[in-house]
Amino acid sequence: MRNINDIINVTKKVSIKSSPALAGIWAEADIGYDYGICVKCSILQPTILQFFIEACGFSRLLDFAENRIPPQDTRFKEYLKEIRERIKNYKCGEIQTKLKGFICGYFKTSHYKLLKKGEVLPYLGEVREERYLVPINELKYTLNDWAIFLKDIGLLVQFGAFLINLHRKKGSLRGISWCFRI
Repeated sequence: MRNINDIINVTKKVSIKSSPALAGIWAEADIGYDYGICVKCSILQPTILQFFIEACGFSRLLDFAENRIPPQDTRFKEYLKEIRERIKNYKCGEIQTKLKGFICGYFKTSHYKLLKKGEVLPYLGEVREERYLVPINELKYTLNDWAIFLKDIGLLVQFGAFLINLHRKKGSLRGISWCFRI
């Protein structure tokens, strides 16, 4: 359980979970959060690998693999050396990948039952760990819903008013897309 607030300077714990595919009907939040926000992305596998490289995870994976290879396995050690050579121009932590995401909406965890490990859900199967899982058609997404959310988590009223005025013509924030660096 990570319990790190995904929105800084707010009074409530907010978990923003993104899905690397547009498929799926469940929004989720871990135990200990007041709200869950569901974001959908359409990410191709090479993009995920690219981000993994930029976030330093790939180098750590190579380090792990190299430490586990028997000294006599020169072919595999050479293969890892070639991979490391291909990614040497990427600076660890310098994120260059941009992804497009869609905010599906949010839910308040206190309005839902915590699902236990082992429960079975349609289109998902068995729940692997205790968490909140909410069908995405039950998410809050209207302008009024977002105004309530922003007020409840303690963000500045001016920011909330700006956001609502900015998107008033859309009628809701559902489907509003943005580019973000991850």
